[in-house]
Amino acid sequence: MGYDVVVVGGGPAGSSCARVLAQKGARVLLIEKRKFPRPKPCGGCLSERIASYLPEGWTSTVLSEIKGGVLGYRGKFTEREAGEKIASVVDRSDFDLFLLKEAEKAGADVREGVSFLGLEEKPLRVHTTEGTFTADFLVGADGFYSRVRKHLGFQKRRYFRSLECSAELTLKDRVILELGVVSRGYLWIFPRGREASVGVATTGRENLLEMLDRHFRNHPLFGEVSLRKPRGWMIPFILKKEEAFLGRGRVLLTGDAASLTDPLLGEGIFYAVRSGLTAGEFLSTGKPKDYREAMLEEIVPELVYAGKIAALAYGFQGIAFRMGAGPAMERLFALLRGEETFRGVYRKGLPEFLFTAFAAAGGAFFNRIVDRILRR
Repeated sequence: MGYDVVVVGGGPAGSSCARVLAQKGARVLLIEKRKFPRPKPCGGCLSERIASYLPEGWTSTVLSEIKGGVLGYRGKFTEREAGEKIASVVDRSDFDLFLLKEAEKAGADVREGVSFLGLEEKPLRVHTTEGTFTADFLVGADGFYSRVRKHLGFQKRRYFRSLECSAELTLKDRVILELGVVSRGYLWIFPRGREASVGVATTGRENLLEMLDRHFRNHPLFGEVSLRKPRGWMIPFILKKEEAFLGRGRVLLTGDAASLTDPLLGEGIFYAVRSGLTAGEFLSTGKPKDYREAMLEEIVPELVYAGKIAALAYGFQGIAFRMGAGPAMERLFALLRGEETFRGVYRKGLPEFLFTAFAAAGGAFFNRIVDRILRR
């Protein structure tokens, strides 16, 4: 059977792509190897900037709204009020199911429990556990372990190792981010209704389960905390424009399959939805090349600047904590609301970072930081 587009993967990228294609009248097949709803390891924190890209009704999946943040570093904490909502925490099982159903309602042929097996590029044939389908285009939206990406011969180079647990903690409308717990990353505590998501993401080699257990035996804010249901996953990212691989020919990659994740906060859902919608828009007019060009012009540079900030924030975590008590946190809130960019945050924050570094540690340390910035 023939389709205009076959989408592999029913997460936020794939569902968003299939929805916009179906709305524009395309014949689109979406295959997903799992049956929804399915458990999905993820903190589930969506920055407010995503709201305009989601279909009406998505807020029914929200567990908590975020209106402020607490930044910690080795037992010290600073709290900032955002004044308005900056993020929402969702249950990924419910959120992903909602997006998948929206794609189906728009007219996409959604088939769950169907796995991608391989493809032939000329002409385009997609092999699945339910048979072979012909298509004009194929979209790989199948996450970190993307089989579509592997077929194209591209390997991921960079990723966070992440671990999440559940805990009985009440945070109301605050998130807590802690530095100084892992070598290159951060620990989070997100409210999830009557409980909390407790997790950590790092590019280091720490034993994450042992680290979390040790840290929450006597937490500075909560004392002893019992952690349940540990679940791990990988978060891919890029640091250079040359590392971006968005597919080739009539095959596109979106979301985690294309490593479109913010290297500072590890937020991937926003970029999954953005890339899925953009892919759908351009494929509806038969322009896969324009999709890749749009990503390289609009999204990839932002991720590169996020990586520049991450290199400084995680390389010099004490300085990042000092900055969190000042304008830096306000710039981050503006970013989460969609009023600021990573490029703007980096350029406005770099002088403040250098001043803070010099004031904190003097000339030799300051020179080391400048040398690292120049080498990037």
